[in-house]
Amino acid sequence: MNDKKAHGGKRKGAGRKPVDFNLILKVGQACSELERKEYEAQKYALLNDETNLQEFFDDINSIPVAERKDFIGSDYHMEHSESVNDELKTLGQRADVHGNSPRLIHIRRPYGSVIPIRREVADAFGLSEMQVKNYLQKYREFLKNHD
Repeated sequence: MNDKKAHGGKRKGAGRKPVDFNLILKVGQACSELERKEYEAQKYALLNDETNLQEFFDDINSIPVAERKDFIGSDYHMEHSESVNDELKTLGQRADVHGNSPRLIHIRRPYGSVIPIRREVADAFGLSEMQVKNYLQKYREFLKNHD
């Protein structure tokens, strides 16, 4: 009878072939790089195209460190904080228990954004999308175990 734990037939050369781990690493790194670029593009669009948050952040960073304590209680600080809160509310950022908008912006990966990345990597490496998905799982498991 057939051994259920083995994949493929009993003849020589039958069954699944082992996958080169370097290929798994290359595919995983390519997917991670494309995901990072997608995240950066979303962050750029969020800060520059949809809001003026980047201008607010640059304005605050232009204040010399020695003068920042004086800035904290000023009218300009209150006006600045209200403007940032308004911008964050337009982005749909969650408010804290006091109703204030968080200063750390939460950027979510848009639904379905992984599929085009997998297709692009599959085309680049000459693999199927399912192979890329499986290799990416193995790559993430490898990273998780070696952190």
